[in-house]
Amino acid sequence: MGQGYVTKQALSLALKDLMKSQPLDKIRVNHVTEYAKVSRNTFYYHFSDINELLAWTYDNEVVNGLGRFQGINTWQEGLMQVLDYTEANKAFCLNTFHSLSRDRLENFLYEITNSMLLSIMVDNPAMCDVKDQTRKEIADFYGRAIVAQVIHWLVINLREEKRDLVDRIERMTVGTIEKVAEHYL
Repeated sequence: MGQGYVTKQALSLALKDLMKSQPLDKIRVNHVTEYAKVSRNTFYYHFSDINELLAWTYDNEVVNGLGRFQGINTWQEGLMQVLDYTEANKAFCLNTFHSLSRDRLENFLYEITNSMLLSIMVDNPAMCDVKDQTRKEIADFYGRAIVAQVIHWLVINLREEKRDLVDRIERMTVGTIEKVAEHYL
C-alpha cells in the first residue's frame, strides 16, 4: 500500500467519523482535513470535493471487493456482503441517504446490483439467446427494484433480518427474469 492510499484512507475514515455526528451537507473540506490532520492541499491532491471522497469510500470499501460474487451461484453472498457493510456503517449510509448526495448511495447500490444481475444472466443457460440490450433493460429494471428494497431496509432501521431480505429478493427475481426475457425472444 502506497502513501497515497494511506492518505485517502485517512480522509475516508475522517469523513465517516464526522458523518456519525453531523449531516454530510454540513461537512466541509476543512472539517475533514482537520480531523485527518492533513492539509487542504493534500485533500485536493487526491479528491476534487467531498462527493468524490464519498464515492471513493463506497468504491474502496465495498464495490472493489464484489467482483468474485458476480455469478449465478454467488450473487446472494455478494448482496449479503453489501447488507453487512450497510449494517456496520448504518450512520454513514443513512447520512448519505438523507443528504443532498442521496444519489451517491443509490448509484453505489445500483452499480452493484446491475453488475450482479448482468453476470447472472450471462451465466444462465436459459438466457443465452437473449440480446445484450434486453439483458441491460432487465438488469436496469430489477437492479432499481433491488436498490429500492435495500434502501427501504435501511430506512426502517434494518428491522428485517438480512437473510430474510436476500431470500425475498431471490424469490421475486428467480424465474421472473427468465419469464420477462421470453417475451423478447
